[in-house]
Amino acid sequence: MTLPESEITRLRNLTLKIKNKTKIRSAGVTQEIVDAIHQKWKTSEIVRLKIEGPQALNMKRMHSTLERKTGGLVIWRSGTSVALYRGATYEDAPVKLEKRFVKKNEGSHEFRSSANETGRNSGTISADSEEPDRTPVTRNQDNKSNGQTSFVRYEEEVEKLLDSLGPRYEDWPGDDPLPVDADLLPGVIPGYKPPFRLLPYGVRSTLGTKEATTLRHLARGLPPHFALGRNRQHHGLAAAMVKLWERSSIAKIAIKRGVQLTTSERMAEDLKILTGGKLLSRNKDFLVFYRGKDFLSPDVSEALLEKERLAKTLQDQEEQARLRASAFAAPSEEENKESTTAGTLKETLDADRKWGKELDDAHKEKIMREKEILRHASIIRKLENKLAFAERKLGKAERVLSKVEESLNPVDRAGESESLTDEERFMFRKLGLRMKAFLLLGRRGVFDGTVENMHLHWKYRELVKIIVKAPNIEEVKSIALALEAESGGVLVSVDKISKGYAIVVFRGREYKRPPFLRPKNLLTKRKALARSIELQRRQALLTHVSQLETKARQLRSEIEQMAAVKERGNQELYEKLETAYLTEDEDSEEEEEDGNPLYQNEDMEEFSMGVENDIYPAIETPV
Repeated sequence: MTLPESEITRLRNLTLKIKNKTKIRSAGVTQEIVDAIHQKWKTSEIVRLKIEGPQALNMKRMHSTLERKTGGLVIWRSGTSVALYRGATYEDAPVKLEKRFVKKNEGSHEFRSSANETGRNSGTISADSEEPDRTPVTRNQDNKSNGQTSFVRYEEEVEKLLDSLGPRYEDWPGDDPLPVDADLLPGVIPGYKPPFRLLPYGVRSTLGTKEATTLRHLARGLPPHFALGRNRQHHGLAAAMVKLWERSSIAKIAIKRGVQLTTSERMAEDLKILTGGKLLSRNKDFLVFYRGKDFLSPDVSEALLEKERLAKTLQDQEEQARLRASAFAAPSEEENKESTTAGTLKETLDADRKWGKELDDAHKEKIMREKEILRHASIIRKLENKLAFAERKLGKAERVLSKVEESLNPVDRAGESESLTDEERFMFRKLGLRMKAFLLLGRRGVFDGTVENMHLHWKYRELVKIIVKAPNIEEVKSIALALEAESGGVLVSVDKISKGYAIVVFRGREYKRPPFLRPKNLLTKRKALARSIELQRRQALLTHVSQLETKARQLRSEIEQMAAVKERGNQELYEKLETAYLTEDEDSEEEEEDGNPLYQNEDMEEFSMGVENDIYPAIETPV
């Protein structure tokens, strides 16, 4: 709908004369609001609305929602006040429905009369001349009808699926299709049980990092299937989710706005117990559930349960038959007498007395020597395994360090800056430390946004004070030199204050604002955060590598000591090493070289979703 400029001016002048406003609260554009707007349109062309609550944070979306639900046009807005025009050809809803019904009846009457006329005329045409003219027309009509049905079949299928799940939530403020109102579903179903699940052989029950991220990206573009506003009694919603999972792998639930005492955490826990699904994401607006890899359709689960019941019945029958057979077979007295001493301690002592060997002192010394040799070999093997494990960790740490160092690019330094006299430096330092306005430099360090904020400060004042929280003064000095080089200013002083360190920079006597406030050679805000994380990881790896090198040297010295006392033995050294390595579990640790998700972000950034224009891309087409 487009209006000429003169008409818009007239409507806006009329808007300013209207004093009464219809308030739209946190519940959004409900059916009551729509009815109230249509009621006012009967007597006035324009309705003034006042948006309150969280809906006022996104007025652009509120405009589209009002125009879509009411059929009007937003012609004026000031803050959270909106003027909604009914349109030049506005008709009341009952009148519109009556005209639509009359047109439908007239169309059906015309179709019947034309069909009767063609039926009468068809009798005068011969069969030979009728056949070649009719066939191409029917083919074109069939192709056209097939194209139309294939175009609308997907949306119609979605509507039918949601209609089969339950009643719709008419007050949904978002786009179509309307979600199912979960609060109207039965809260308690007698005899409800969670669905039967069975994981296929060789399949992991948990989701991988990439799989979960892909499903979250897929769910982000989907409209919700359900709208929920209560915390408990979700039997009907759980049954509807299980029915939805037969066609879609994801169930998305929207939390109703404006409902008091709603807790998404409690809702998610209750639905996990009732459905057995996997919670992909949860926030104040949406809950996203994945059906799981062990989900079974009702037909398959019923067949498996029937097979399990049949197997249990056969086992019970076999057990009863075995008990009946054992009752008839009674053991004889001779067999009991023969088997009284079999397998007892008496039999063992008798055999040892008859065929055993008596241990003398020489035999004892031989056994003790063999025990010391085995003990020495086990300790040597344990130390060698620990040393190999430490060397593997050291190699992995070196590889991670090389990856981190490849991503580090040094910042180009600027030329020499203008100098300040001692009096000027003292005055600028005193003024800079007294300034209330300051910039806080966080973990990202110096990036393009920092330099932009410095130039914005220099628009109104000559000095800028930057507060840095760093562990030592050397790091602060390097940051100060980087700020001076990138901004083109003059470094005045670096001082220790209660909040950390204060850096004062002077803009210069001949300062000119650059055309681009953000330098192109610096990192963006996101890349600067990634760089700070890598630097933190690098520092931790350096500490870990030094610890591993110390432990490796200690292990090598202990192996040399064991080799020196191999022949004569040393009881004190053995006991010392055994107590040192008795409870350590480093030998059993297993690490995956390529399983770290921190280095899989590059693949996920290249992941692009092609479902922005689709409605329900996760729905599977029935066979």
